[in-house]
Order: sequence, then C-alpha cells, then structure tokens
Amino acid sequence: MSKPHHPAIRELLKKHPDGLTVNEICSFTGLRDGNILRSLKSMPDVYIDRWIVAKQQKREEAVWVVVEVPEHCPRPERKERVRPTKLCNVEQPELGRLLYGFVHQDARTTSGY
Repeated sequence: MSKPHHPAIRELLKKHPDGLTVNEICSFTGLRDGNILRSLKSMPDVYIDRWIVAKQQKREEAVWVVVEVPEHCPRPERKERVRPTKLCNVEQPELGRLLYGFVHQDARTTSGY
C-alpha cells in the first residue's frame, strides 16, 4: 500500500472514534489486509487501543484508533540581551566608600591592591 491510501484510512478511523479492526477497514475500503496493516504500522498518528476476540475466530484482533495530532508548540519570543556594563578602575579611597560607605581618615592609597 502506498502513502496516498494513508489519508483515506485516517479519515475512516476519524469517522469511527471507537476504532476499527483491520478486517473492518478492509470491508470499508476494499484493500488487502496486509497492505492495510503495513500502512497502519507506518502511520505515526494511529495506535492499537485494545484487543478483541472475534466471534468466528479464536485469535485476538487489534482495534486501531487515530489520534488528533496537535500543532507544534510555538517557540518563545527571545528577549533582547542586555550587555553587561563595562567595569572601570576605581581609586582606593573611592573603593572604600563603595564597599563600606565611608573612608577612614587614616586610609592611605597603596599600589599593591
């Protein structure tokens, strides 16, 4: 089965929200069960909801359901980057005033700070 059949199967499953088995999809579309199964396995928006036991058969059959895929989440807006301020050299007495709020009277400027 080629990809052009995917939309038809998808729409059929959307019309049956309780889901359909591969045999039921075959009866609606007239396509082969192997092709439908291959297509269902390659479709990312369908999944097996549950398993049922058919009356005529003793084996279990998968009930396939389609899910509505939401749109991608929008990307957050970027904030304008704020550049850091440029650091400047501060004289020793001014540094004391900035750090401690005052400069002691006996403070001397040293070159090794």
